[in-house]
Amino acid sequence: MTIKKTALLACLTLLYPQITFANFSIIDFGAIPNDDIDDSAAFNHALQTLSENETLYIPPGNYTLCDTVYIIEKKGISLLGSKTAKLSKCPGFDGEYLMYIKNSSGLSISGINFQGLVNGGDTPNWGKQGLYLASITNSIIINNTFVNFGDAALRVTTRANSDAIESSNITVVGNTFSNCAQVTTTQATKNSNVAGAHNITFKSNEFDNCTLKLSARKKTTGAVVSGNSFKDISGTALEASYYSNISISNNKFDNIQGFLINIYPNSRAQEQVKWSNILIDNNNFNSATLGIRLQSFSDSETPSEAIQNVTVSNNRFDKVTCEGTNNAHYKKLIRTYSKHPSLSFENVRISNNTMTPDQGCDYLKIDHRDKNVVID
Repeated sequence: MTIKKTALLACLTLLYPQITFANFSIIDFGAIPNDDIDDSAAFNHALQTLSENETLYIPPGNYTLCDTVYIIEKKGISLLGSKTAKLSKCPGFDGEYLMYIKNSSGLSISGINFQGLVNGGDTPNWGKQGLYLASITNSIIINNTFVNFGDAALRVTTRANSDAIESSNITVVGNTFSNCAQVTTTQATKNSNVAGAHNITFKSNEFDNCTLKLSARKKTTGAVVSGNSFKDISGTALEASYYSNISISNNKFDNIQGFLINIYPNSRAQEQVKWSNILIDNNNFNSATLGIRLQSFSDSETPSEAIQNVTVSNNRFDKVTCEGTNNAHYKKLIRTYSKHPSLSFENVRISNNTMTPDQGCDYLKIDHRDKNVVID
């Protein structure tokens, strides 16, 4: 490291004490912030250099990326940004993802502002994506910002290969997702039949004009969505498909121009998927056009048993209008639904939910095929 770079890093350390734990700074590899010159080669070199349990620090400033940055088969590495470190797609960006990570474990990505080129929250632009993690385990995405991605700002999933390691134990906490089409767990590759990410946690994030989709084409187990804020979303706020053991609790939803929560089978799956255990508890739903829809089966499925265990409890509904539809079935705060002639949900509990009067929606519609239903 040159004397000039050593002095700069020493100054940065005084301002940002967390970098004392960093093994490298991106400036060591030739990246220069705020010069509008492509830094993707510097980032790729740096990330290839990192060994297990090493950290790359990204100092303040805007870093221009014109090509995808890759992390392949790494273990225990960390990307640590300052509070104002920004990775931005250049106008002529070549590729789909800003950053592409696969076959890795023990990763930490924090303090980075990921900037795309398209406001996908208003008009999706498929393929214009941000951070991709595939076949990743035991990793954390914390305190980052994702802005202006036409498709997925963050995609955490399993690689499309049939023998791929399934992603698991991922924590997404304290991030802001703004003006993006989605944050998702589904695999985008056509005709792939893989899991999403097992045991994934979304906690204390802000979804501002950006939908969260917990979706898979193969049974996936374990999702916690807790303490998040969903606001100003021009579509469904939260979708879930073929996930078992989901807990959606203590979240705030405000100004949602679509369903608050929509849980349904994935029509793109190539085989019958069994899923179960959905908990929607203690959420605050304010100002939305549609409520909660739970669909058990599509008309193309051939299930042998009902979907087990659905609980919707202790939620508050305020100003849910049920506008935008003339279908009486949709004018419900909570609705269960099936397209199978005889099977739907079994063990359904709807309890202790509250609503303001005269807001446009009836409270509840339970499908006549549901079994063992308790309404308190």
